[in-house]
Amino acid sequence: MINSLILVAAGSGSRMQASLNKLLLTCEGHPLIYYTLKNVFKSHLLSELVIVTKPEERPVFESIVSSIPHRVKVLFAQGGEDRAGSVKNGFSLVSKDSDKVLVHDGARPLVDGETIDEAFQAISEENPAVAVGVPCIDTIKKVEEGRIVETPERSSLFRAQTPQGALTGLFQRAVDFLARGGTFTDDASVLEKLGVPVQLIPGKEKFFKVTTPEDMERLGQMLRKDRCPFRVGQGYDIHRFDDSRPLHLGGLKISDTGGLLGHSDADVLLHAIMDALLGACGLPDIGHYFPDTDDRFEGADSSRLLAEVKEIIENEGYAVGNIDSTVIAEKPKLAQYIPAMKERIAGILDISPMDVGIKATTNEKLGAVGRREGIAAMASAIVFRRSN
Repeated sequence: MINSLILVAAGSGSRMQASLNKLLLTCEGHPLIYYTLKNVFKSHLLSELVIVTKPEERPVFESIVSSIPHRVKVLFAQGGEDRAGSVKNGFSLVSKDSDKVLVHDGARPLVDGETIDEAFQAISEENPAVAVGVPCIDTIKKVEEGRIVETPERSSLFRAQTPQGALTGLFQRAVDFLARGGTFTDDASVLEKLGVPVQLIPGKEKFFKVTTPEDMERLGQMLRKDRCPFRVGQGYDIHRFDDSRPLHLGGLKISDTGGLLGHSDADVLLHAIMDALLGACGLPDIGHYFPDTDDRFEGADSSRLLAEVKEIIENEGYAVGNIDSTVIAEKPKLAQYIPAMKERIAGILDISPMDVGIKATTNEKLGAVGRREGIAAMASAIVFRRSN
């Protein structure tokens, strides 16, 4: 049994208010089409996939396809002047031995592989065609010239989704019919026109088609909801001693001499904490945001930089959960400063001092730190996704 699926992906971003094909717009770190393909490849019954794209966008789509593990044969067809033309071009590459064919919108990223399998299974000699749909919840009004002229009984009304399809030989008739002209919004309409009975199988509200910026935001919210609400990051930093500089640690000035060498104030503990927070959010390290080639950060107060990191991760939708850290130094003794460091860091990050862990240890005279050449620090951070 050969099951084929034509994925229509040659549209534009007109209603998305974008110059780029909306399927290539990024949502939560991936192009929209990535999520569609990831779900399509979860189908257990799919044998071959024909992706209909614009020729100039094909390399991008090929790259996305190659980034997702899959076991099916993937072909590419050129997009047509309209949806009907794209379906026709896609169907021309469907295997001659294909038994069943489905057509699916690339802009429905959350249609799962299970539903695609259900659609394939629903097609048979007794039920030669299939469509996915959901019942209309709202009352539907027919309007002419701005006035309501009819209120159809909604119990028999469904909103069509994709995939839709039929036995491959039968679908050939639909493609031939489309070639003769006519305007249809979906493939089931063509099959209906040909007198083919189309079985409807249940879809889901989350199978919506991404058409507007509001749809893209809705998709982002749904993807974020499915992700782990907590993330963990780690940071490490080390600086050599420079006795001519003041020593800053944990946001405090410890002494006027015996400091650390660095472009900023070289607060090794705050630097490790900043990298842990950025890493937890999947962001670049502090060298990206505060490069040592930028004069603005020469001698910079690392407390101010930590406050900027807090703002950066908040803009990514995260808040700080807690910090745990270790300062590794043979000198000076730090125990007396730890309570004040915790207060200082907690104040910057807007968390409780109980959510800041700071430990001090030596390196047992081993390595550069053990030889009293510098101070190192390690930090771990938990961040959580904010609900608003």
